[in-house]
Amino acid sequence: MKLSKLLYFVDKEHLLSYGRTVIGDRYIKMEFGPVPSSGYNLMKHDDRVSVEDQTLFDHHLNVCGNDITLKAPASLRHLSETDREALDVAVTKYGNLTPAQLSKISHREPAWRNAEMNAEMDYRLFFAGVDSSQEIQCLVEDDQALRDALVDAELEEFIGVL
Repeated sequence: MKLSKLLYFVDKEHLLSYGRTVIGDRYIKMEFGPVPSSGYNLMKHDDRVSVEDQTLFDHHLNVCGNDITLKAPASLRHLSETDREALDVAVTKYGNLTPAQLSKISHREPAWRNAEMNAEMDYRLFFAGVDSSQEIQCLVEDDQALRDALVDAELEEFIGVL
């Protein structure tokens, strides 16, 4: 739970500053706060995850109950300078908090509060109550509109197959 919330705050920090998330996942409103959908599926060894992705995840991380540990020291070579900056900010601000405290804080987030349970959270709401660049906010709004359109198109295609 703590990792999910920390990733949420890392992604929010980076999105507000640079117009993109670090991990590129979509967040789902769950009982204890935001959860990165694909990341959660990887942690739970869900059947919806590709064999290649699960193999890569399992090569680097070990999941035992609620504990996740690295199998080897982490390499930062795939992270940009701004990715590392957002990680540092989130860890400094939230790293010493318990999972329960992070859950409580995440429940104050407009993106979590305004989503349906077990539904995708709207990235545009990450900006609610935050002063940020209008340019970045417009970029995120366009991206979210595209995400919404793709979901609608996939649903129409699925219904057409039935």
